[in-house]
Amino acid sequence: MHKLGPREDGHSAGDLGADADEVVCQQFVELVTDYFEGAMAPRTLSQVEEHLVICEACRNYLEQMRATVASLHALKPPAPAEPSASLLAALRARKAAE
Repeated sequence: MHKLGPREDGHSAGDLGADADEVVCQQFVELVTDYFEGAMAPRTLSQVEEHLVICEACRNYLEQMRATVASLHALKPPAPAEPSASLLAALRARKAAE
C-alpha cells in the first residue's frame, strides 16, 4: 500500500518495527541515506525496494538524490585564496617591528 504523510501508529518514520510490513514515502525519505550507504537490515532493504517498485515519486526522489550526490562528488575544492595585499603589508610591518 502506498501512503503519504506521517505514520499514525506512534513509531518514528525511521523505525521499522518488527510488525511493519511496508515502507511509506516519509520513511523512505528518512532512510535514503542508509539506502545509499548499504546500511539497512535485509528486511528493511527489501521493504524499501518493494516501495520503490510501486512509488514513482520516491523513484524520482532517489534519482534526484543520486544526481545531487554525484554533482557534489564532482566539485573540486576551491583553490586556496591568495592573502590580500593589506594582510601581507600587516605581516611585513609586524616582522619589521620585531
